[in-house]
Amino acid sequence: MHALHGEFNINIENDIINITVQGAFNDVGAKAVTEQLVQHITALNNEPFAILINLLEFEGGTPEVFAVSDEFNAWLNSKNMVAKALVFTSPALIMIEKTLVKSKQGQNIQYFADEVEAIVWIDTQFEKSSYKLA
Repeated sequence: MHALHGEFNINIENDIINITVQGAFNDVGAKAVTEQLVQHITALNNEPFAILINLLEFEGGTPEVFAVSDEFNAWLNSKNMVAKALVFTSPALIMIEKTLVKSKQGQNIQYFADEVEAIVWIDTQFEKSSYKLA
C-alpha cells in the first residue's frame, strides 16, 4: 500500500506476516500499518504466527511513530506470536527503536541483515514452539 506518510506492504505466507516498510513515516503512516496488522492478526484466531519486517528502506520516523509502535506492541504481547524477525541494518535506527519501543522487550525478536537468515531463524522458532506444545 502507498501512503503519503511512508510506504508499506503486508502479505501473509503460511503463518508468517511479511511487512516491507519504505521511506519516512509519521503517525498517520504508522497507524495505517498497525491498523492493517491488527486486522490480519485478529483474523488468525489465535493461531501461532511470526512477523518478518523488512526495514532496509525505512528512513526513520517522527517520535509519534515510535509511540504508535509501542502501543501496537503492547497489544501484540497478548497474541500468539512465536517470533519476530527484523531485517534492519542501521545501528542508529535499531538503537532508537529499542529505546523508544519498550513494549517489545519481552518478545522473541532478532535482527538480521537479510531476509533469508531471518526466515531460517523464524522456522527454527516454530520448530522449538512445536516441541513445547507437544
